[in-house]
Amino acid sequence: MVVLSMGMFCSCSEDNEGFITATEDDFPQILLPWFGDWENGEPAVYKTISRDAELVDSTVVTPALYTTVEWLIDDEKVCEGTKIQLSPLLAGEYILKIVATTTKGKQTSRTGKLVVLPLDGDPTPSDGTSDRKVVPGMTAKLHGTNMDKVVKITIGDKEAAATFVPNNGYDYIEYTVPSDLALGTYRITLTDSDGNVYGGDKIEVCEELPVSEETLWEGSFNVTWDTPFTLLQTQFKDLVKSGDIVRAYVTGEGQGTMTTAWWNNILTGKGDPERGDITINGSMVLEFALTDYSIELMNEQDGAIFVGDGYTITKITKE
Repeated sequence: MVVLSMGMFCSCSEDNEGFITATEDDFPQILLPWFGDWENGEPAVYKTISRDAELVDSTVVTPALYTTVEWLIDDEKVCEGTKIQLSPLLAGEYILKIVATTTKGKQTSRTGKLVVLPLDGDPTPSDGTSDRKVVPGMTAKLHGTNMDKVVKITIGDKEAAATFVPNNGYDYIEYTVPSDLALGTYRITLTDSDGNVYGGDKIEVCEELPVSEETLWEGSFNVTWDTPFTLLQTQFKDLVKSGDIVRAYVTGEGQGTMTTAWWNNILTGKGDPERGDITINGSMVLEFALTDYSIELMNEQDGAIFVGDGYTITKITKE
């Protein structure tokens, strides 16, 4: 289902001028717009727009006088004709397909990704794999920026109340996945306290969660201010990528966090006193969802380490 903003308006029109020498017996061709080549089974990005912008485009087909054009988003027809003017879509990634069919039933199509970007200040979920696969009835998390605005998440036609959890730059909402959700992939929306609705892209409802956690290091390392955990400092940049979740299994009574080798927070880039060390009480799991910025920091500031005092790291994993 295509999730459109309120007051959606779609305007389509036909323009059959040009290419009139072709006959209805010819195979249809879509000459414009241009679509990039597929890569690794995925279509190329066709267009990137902000969520407050209309999708405006036109297509040139041949044989023009004998061909109809349909525009589909996520397999749902949204317009018919050679021109499209579609009112703003919610933020997220969509699959746009243009289908050209002749009066003799001959058909061709072009497919590409339509990326709709959020505006500054919008609740914007991250695309971490662990957040995007859920099981009916489970307590789930959805990390991201500006998530403190979210009071409700909608998955398909099911709603769930959301509770914001601040987590030292790795903030998230927590919610209970509706137990009567059928298995499948759903586009989700996020709602704030004023009733504004934001796009959250897609979530897959599974029968069970896949096991995808990989151990990077295991042992026993006592972290103090004088002895930060540096055993993976230079390897981290080759072991992880943007979107990975790094988990540190710790125990103790102290404080600490994951940083660059320059002791700046791996998520925010901030140093002491704004580094955001996490208070550690007993056995805990510290989670860090790496972003493009995290990888950039890691490469520019000599890798990644764990700093702090009064705790022991027993295992480090990634997902």
